[in-house]
Amino acid sequence: MDTVQIAFLTLFLGLVSGPQTVQVAVSGPAAVVEIALDGRAVCRLHGAPWKARIDLGAALVPHELVARALDAQGKELARTRQLVNLPRPPAEVEVLLEGDGKARAAAARLTWHSLTGEAPAEVRVLFDGRPLSINTAGRVALPAYDPGAAHILSAELRFSAAIAARRDVVFGGRYGSEVSTELTAVPVRLRPGQRLPAIGQLQGWFMADGRPAAVAAVEEGPAQLLVVRDRGARDLLVKLDQRSARSALPSAGLGLRRTPSGTLADPQSRRFAMTLGKDEQVRFLWPIARSFAGSGLPAELFDTSRDYTAQDGGLLWLLGRALPQTDAGEQRLADAVAVAALQALAGNHRRAVLLVLGDAPEDASRYDAGTVRRYLEAVRVPLAVWAPGDLKAAATPKTAAWGTVRDVSAPRKLSSEFDRLRDDLAAQRIVWLEGSHLPTAVALAPGAAATIELVKP
Repeated sequence: MDTVQIAFLTLFLGLVSGPQTVQVAVSGPAAVVEIALDGRAVCRLHGAPWKARIDLGAALVPHELVARALDAQGKELARTRQLVNLPRPPAEVEVLLEGDGKARAAAARLTWHSLTGEAPAEVRVLFDGRPLSINTAGRVALPAYDPGAAHILSAELRFSAAIAARRDVVFGGRYGSEVSTELTAVPVRLRPGQRLPAIGQLQGWFMADGRPAAVAAVEEGPAQLLVVRDRGARDLLVKLDQRSARSALPSAGLGLRRTPSGTLADPQSRRFAMTLGKDEQVRFLWPIARSFAGSGLPAELFDTSRDYTAQDGGLLWLLGRALPQTDAGEQRLADAVAVAALQALAGNHRRAVLLVLGDAPEDASRYDAGTVRRYLEAVRVPLAVWAPGDLKAAATPKTAAWGTVRDVSAPRKLSSEFDRLRDDLAAQRIVWLEGSHLPTAVALAPGAAATIELVKP
């Protein structure tokens, strides 16, 4: 009997909602193709071109599309799966562990490829959240570790500002020297005064699709802050920086520091006000979209900056000085926030998105602020919205749906909101569950709620 294969011809690489055309390719003697959306069959196709119109709904939420090839009696012959409104990498990386001959992993070797064929411009490897060195051959020596505990090895490759790849594997403990790559990163927030117990005690704390989900590992790792800045906010931020320099009050909590050759008002001295942790990253996503064609569907790309760290400067310094390559075109703040959340998901870090609004911000987005805010809630990405100017002017009908907009128009107010953002990132942890699960399918068991909560805006 001929082998039956099925594959999606329609690949949803960006964020989509509403009615969409879905087409699959089938080889072999299949009688019927059944397409299911989020576990519910929505159509049955009985012949080529195996195409249907599927309604994804008005909300912007993650979905699972499954296409099954069936014979005349309804027996499944083959299936394929596609996640929608979740990260789909234009580049991929694989992690291969090398043993030491004693059932322990001594090193890891990375292999990668991208759609553009280019080599990665930056490679980061993290072992339980701590950075490791990689040689030119893509090999990483592993540090000494406890083989009785589970460990997470993460490889992050950046090919350009818009193309990145990541792979996370778990080994050790009950996995031994084998690796598992079917993992789901779930961000949780520690309640005040609480600590996570050992992994063995976390079993039974999480549910996926109503069933207990095994915890593979827990890590803190570096946090990532993705910033969308209204182009009308930059001048306000520069003025705010100048005001903080004039006040130069250590009691303002801005982290201003004296240098041997400078004063608090010295730009180089105040540059490092409001810094996150040493290895934590700040990335800007510019709210101007560029259109291109991909996989037969129109797609759009929002340019991003490189990843900034504490060595580059503090958040206020970066907010007033980071510039896009071009500022021409319609501004689409809400759409950019949604894409920033998608990038946060792809990074699997402790995370937050920061939207900074100017006075009377313009927004020509396809999705409204309320729809995007609900999407961030669904995928568990915290959102902070700041207004460095006139709070009333920033609170237009379009921006009201963002919820609470924080007034950061004075140095002390800005310091307070930065502390709030930093403390929220510090309280987050990434719990790795076995298997591939939609964010909306994961829930806490009742006994976990006293210690943690699932991250949400």
